[in-house]
Amino acid sequence: MDLSGLETEQKTLPIISYSSEFLENGLPNFKSQTLPKHPVEKIQINKQKNEREKQYNMLGKVFGSQYPLMLRLEEEIYNQPLRLPCLPSSYLSLEVFRGTDIEVEPEDLYNDPNKSLLIQPPVHQQMEQYLGMTDLK
Repeated sequence: MDLSGLETEQKTLPIISYSSEFLENGLPNFKSQTLPKHPVEKIQINKQKNEREKQYNMLGKVFGSQYPLMLRLEEEIYNQPLRLPCLPSSYLSLEVFRGTDIEVEPEDLYNDPNKSLLIQPPVHQQMEQYLGMTDLK
């Protein structure tokens, strides 16, 4: 039996490091880190990307090869964050471009930073750290 063409994906068990941040991060889940992903899970993760590529191919056949390139360029422009690095960006223009702004998802309801239990440092302090202006003692 020749097994040279088969890919073997072996993962080792992670080293357990105990920290006092279990209340913030939760208990570690080692099962998800060691087991390979199911093929259906991989398909679900890549579904949106594959659908977008199919749409670009169809638009390229209908309108010419420059049209998908223009759409990809616009998507890259909309994907750039336009706020300070410490402030979250809603990427509303990207959602409108993709047509996902009319869909209500759990992330829209439960991803409110104002209701978060984590306390964010002030914006000025975050910008000073980002720009390297603070003295680290």
